[in-house]
Amino acid sequence: MARDVSVAAVWMGATLFLNPADDEGFVRRVNELVDAGVAEPEELEARLRAWYPDAVVRPRDLANERSDVWYVYRDGHWVPTG
Repeated sequence: MARDVSVAAVWMGATLFLNPADDEGFVRRVNELVDAGVAEPEELEARLRAWYPDAVVRPRDLANERSDVWYVYRDGHWVPTG
């Protein structure tokens, strides 16, 4: 079964999963912010909220994980695609 997440960027050691993945404007905005140098989940969340007031960025924190993974939610939580 396909999941409703999308890898938006792998950069500076972080992998970002976006939800909803089918919101082209949201995906574009996240990529623009990453390209502009946003390097912390808290900063990405704060900057996204200018356009998406409920946006939440959650870093995954698993023991012994070698790379950073952030979950970026437009609506503050997972929503189905479409």
